[in-house]
Formats: sequence, structure tokens, C-alpha cells
Amino acid sequence: MRVTAKMIAKELGISTATVDRVLNNRKGVADRTIRKVKEKADEMGYKPNKAAKFLSTQKTLKVLFLLPVVPYYFWDEIEQEIKNVRQLYEDFGFRVKVKRVDTIQGNDQLKYFKKVVQEESFDAIVIAPHDADPFVDIINKGVETGIPIFTLNNDVPNSRRKAYVGSDYFDAGYLAAELIHLCQRKLNTVTLIREKEDTYQMIYKEKGFRQFFSDHKLNPEIQIAGIDSTKVDKCMDKEILKIQKTDGIYVANGILGEVADYMRKKDVSNNQVLIGHDINYFIDSFIQTGTISAAICQDPVTQASVAVKKVFDYLYGDIKGELTDTIVKLEIVTKSNAKYYLNEKYAPKFNKNKSAVKSGVTGNGVTFIN
Repeated sequence: MRVTAKMIAKELGISTATVDRVLNNRKGVADRTIRKVKEKADEMGYKPNKAAKFLSTQKTLKVLFLLPVVPYYFWDEIEQEIKNVRQLYEDFGFRVKVKRVDTIQGNDQLKYFKKVVQEESFDAIVIAPHDADPFVDIINKGVETGIPIFTLNNDVPNSRRKAYVGSDYFDAGYLAAELIHLCQRKLNTVTLIREKEDTYQMIYKEKGFRQFFSDHKLNPEIQIAGIDSTKVDKCMDKEILKIQKTDGIYVANGILGEVADYMRKKDVSNNQVLIGHDINYFIDSFIQTGTISAAICQDPVTQASVAVKKVFDYLYGDIKGELTDTIVKLEIVTKSNAKYYLNEKYAPKFNKNKSAVKSGVTGNGVTFIN
């Protein structure tokens, strides 16, 4: 049974009008009474009627989701789910805009984010930042001016952001090392392929990767290969000796498919274990041939739907204190279960010669940054 203002009033022996004023944050009620009403409301499990609240105020709240452009298959799916879920809340005056900004070239995302915070045109912002540290000051400024800011897929933990929805990147690196160990018990040398840039995501994936070997008293030589996501083949040419002589490879940045493609073209595969992140038809083609041993994935649909609901509950509910983060579970994709993770929207198209044409590509292949 839904708890109403009338029921709370009866329990406290005060008027329904007074309870209604407290529950809707209206003035004219003594502090002592406010405390009594809120305590009794919590005790009885009162949940605010969001539809009634909107009808009484007719206030529309605007939320911005600031997302990267690539990889298309990942962020397109998140964008579509955001648009699907927002329809559930539109009757409450909840308006969501999705903006995609490049995170690879220059500081376009950072500049745009700074601009929208300064303009104060949104009631809340959800951002999937390229890195953590460069965004701290802007997030803090936005929160100080009254704009609740949430992070999605990549966190800025040292900021005053309200909550984070996404995976734990330390755990991702740890899991990658575990998978390599399970696939190849005898490990003399392992290679960690990552961005040269020390982003929050790269730092914590590497920490987790190293920690697994330390925890299990394993001591393989860990080689680092810094690979620019926009110049994979050129960078890989410089690291080819490491690739040839290693027992296991972890691709921490989002270029798993491109690394596998490079190894195929250069014929440098030596039965190394190859682990990385994400799944699409391009990556799956290498999983099916055994070039890629497994991929670590996170559910973009869950991230999108949880983020929308979290912001809605914050803006329309009584949750104004500390929020809890939502850590999305990591999933392991192998040859036998990959078909369940593929989005048909990004199935390869075929030309007249029936050769596959890669979908969602930039440059010489899919550009992955997750």
C-alpha cells in the first residue's frame, strides 16, 4: 500500500496540509516539525509521487548526456538506450539531450564540457570523460553552481561528481591477467598493449594487471607496448619483436580487433594468448579463428538505463545526499558464447565479391577507446 501524506499526518497528529508542505519542500513549517515529518516518512517507507509533483510545479528539467563519438557500435547502443529509457520519464517533464563529441583529436570534449557548465543551461549533466584529472576542476565548478554531474563508463573519482555508472578498470586489468594465466600456465613474458597517454583508465587497468601476478606469486616479465589508437600498424611495427616473443598479450586500450588484424597480416602469431576488451563482428571474426582467446565486455544497455534512472531519481526524488555508484559487471566472451553479445545493427555488409566490409570504422579499422 502506498504511503500518503494523510497517513503520515494521522500518525503524527498534525494536519495533512502541514505534512504536504514538508514533503514538497515549501516554507512556513517549523524546523522541529520538518524533522518529525521526514523521520516518520522514512519510517513508513514514503515514496514521493513524481507525477503529482510535476503537475503541481509544471517544471521541466533538462539533462545533457555528453558521450564520445567512437567506437560507434558501443556508443550508438548507449545513445539509443538513453533515448528509449527517457520516454518513460517524459511525462514528468524530464528532458534528455544526447551530444556526441570527439575524444581523440585535441581537447574537443573538455572544451565543450567547460562551455555547457559555464552556460548553466542544463539541470544535470552526465559525461563519459576521456580522462579523469583534466575534468576535476570543471566538474567541481559545475557542482558548486548547483549542477549535479554524473560520470558514465569512465570515472573522475577525485571530483565532486554525484555518482558513477560503469565498470571497475582495476578489476578489468586483473581479470585480463587471470584469463591469460588460465589459457597459458607457463608464462615467461607477457605484453601489455596500452595508450601512451596515462589516462585514469590506462593507469588502473595496468595496476590491476600487475596485481594479479603479484597476488599469485607469478613473475613473468611484463613488457609495455605504447600504441596510439589512431596509428596502430605504424606503432605495432616498432613493437613487433615484443609481440613475436611474448606468451600472452593484453590489449588494454580499445584496439583488440586491430591488433589481431595486424598479427594476421604480418603473420606474427606464435600461439600467444590474446585478450582484450569489447565485442563486435570484426573482433568476433578473430575469436572464431582462435587469434583472440577471449574478450572482456561490459553491457552498454545496462549502463545507459541505470544512468538515466539515477539522474531522474536524484532530480525528482528526495535523494539529495550521497549517492551510490553502480559498478557494471564484467563479462567474458569466448568462441562459444560470442553470438549472444553481437548487435545485428553492426553485422558486416558484403560487397559483390561476398567479402566482408567492416562497419563502424575510422581510418584503417574500428577505433575503440573503451
